Amino acid sequence: MKQINQWMNRRLTTRVHRLDMSLTGKFGPKTQAIAIRQVRQWLDEIPAGDSICLRCESTVPDKQFRVWKRWFKTHEDSNWEISEEHKSFFIYKKHW
Repeated sequence: MKQINQWMNRRLTTRVHRLDMSLTGKFGPKTQAIAIRQVRQWLDEIPAGDSICLRCESTVPDKQFRVWKRWFKTHEDSNWEISEEHKSFFIYKKHW
């Protein structure tokens, strides 16, 4: 019985650990990569003349803004406008 309890506790601990990593944001870069992949897809699909605006409205918007600002400055196109005042990111798809 003791062995079964230890095995169940170990199994539960592993499952909870995996759950935490996928939902709480401990693996932020993975979650961020999924989100930015979706934004890039939207940017490809919107017609010329439209725009996309992303606002930081989480429970800790300052922290979210800092993380996303660093990401946009280092990894994304320079056409993204960053608004410190509104904690938002904006891009306008121009007519070519």
